[in-house]
Amino acid sequence: MKTKQVSTLVLAALLAGCLGRGGDDADQAAEATGPAAPEAYTAPRPAPDWPQATAPAASDWPQGPAPAGPSPPPEMAAAAQGTPPPGGPQRVPIIDPNGFEKPMPAQWVQLPAGWQTQGGVVWDQNAPCGATPSLRWQARAPDGAHLMTIHPSEAWTWDNLGLPPSQGACPRQPITSARQYLEGWIQRHRPGARVLDYRDRPDYVRSPPPPDGAGTTWRKEAGEFLLAYNQQGTEMREVVAVVVQFSNMAMPGVMPGEVRQFMSGTAFGATTLAAPAGQLEIDLLARIAATLQVDPQWQARMNRHHEEMSRTATRGAIERGRIMADTNREIADMQMRGWEERNAASDRMHDRSIDAITETTRYQDPAAGGQVRLDGYSDNAWRAADGSYIQSDDPNFDPNRDLGTDAERLERIE
Repeated sequence: MKTKQVSTLVLAALLAGCLGRGGDDADQAAEATGPAAPEAYTAPRPAPDWPQATAPAASDWPQGPAPAGPSPPPEMAAAAQGTPPPGGPQRVPIIDPNGFEKPMPAQWVQLPAGWQTQGGVVWDQNAPCGATPSLRWQARAPDGAHLMTIHPSEAWTWDNLGLPPSQGACPRQPITSARQYLEGWIQRHRPGARVLDYRDRPDYVRSPPPPDGAGTTWRKEAGEFLLAYNQQGTEMREVVAVVVQFSNMAMPGVMPGEVRQFMSGTAFGATTLAAPAGQLEIDLLARIAATLQVDPQWQARMNRHHEEMSRTATRGAIERGRIMADTNREIADMQMRGWEERNAASDRMHDRSIDAITETTRYQDPAAGGQVRLDGYSDNAWRAADGSYIQSDDPNFDPNRDLGTDAERLERIE
């Protein structure tokens, strides 16, 4: 379900992990010596499959275990308390320009003096699988050497139904780890870049995933690549990191003993830090993350929105609806292909069988391009303007009147 859910946004989810310390003075030597196994660096959970042929170990990674979160330098700590020293960091807002009645700061962050920023919170109703809101934000050093970018969130689904990968409003892609996501992201956004190193970063995961329940399990993981590439004649180094959340749901299939698996993934915005070779300060993200604060007024508005969303359903129903929405278009496509191959009578029998097994109900939704399957425990369903679904078994309930939201009633398919 497409819900406007975010607490500390993508920036907090990733940057609060506190990136390690180190420069990139030795990565050219690492490339010159050829592939080698990582030596001094030890992550909290070392990856057993460090790349040996295409990713030589870079000696500029932090040595020893990744820190849980270094303390900011004294001048930055003072600025965070409201008393920045002369020439110290500048406190700047990350603006949400469209989420509510007027633009308002969503978060505050301290940057080195002279840095310039652009972008902010984006509410994109066309985001894949409803991955909104997220950030599209940059900060650049005054000399142009360092550029930090937070890219929009992305989401996808996968299953064991045997259908090929596909794009569309909710892509189906076999991405089951943070590393796989980053590898695809690099291919799309940094084609031709040389991989110097990769490591898992469980220390970036600062909040637990949702609790398991209703046949669904959750997990979070994070990873980080170090890249090298040439940009208009300048040799560059770049860190690319991400935190990804996965959910897995199992349900009985049509055939005896069949178990259908449905997975959804959300990448909380790949974050990059780039600079010319020899100048990259990997620990810069950690220092910036130490100053991040959510604006209390913006958080209060988000909390109020969450309360409004929870009036019509329990938390479990919301999660089931969100998961169902994640896979709903692909199931509809599968069913459409089946309908084209069978006559109308066998189609109705097949659909009723699926309804009974999965405990779902079909509704006609022209905005979604056909039929959708929703939780079968409610008798009434509406599609809200933001693409989410609202359900209730109260015949007198009307979200347009009771919640003050624009919603269209869906026709139930018997």
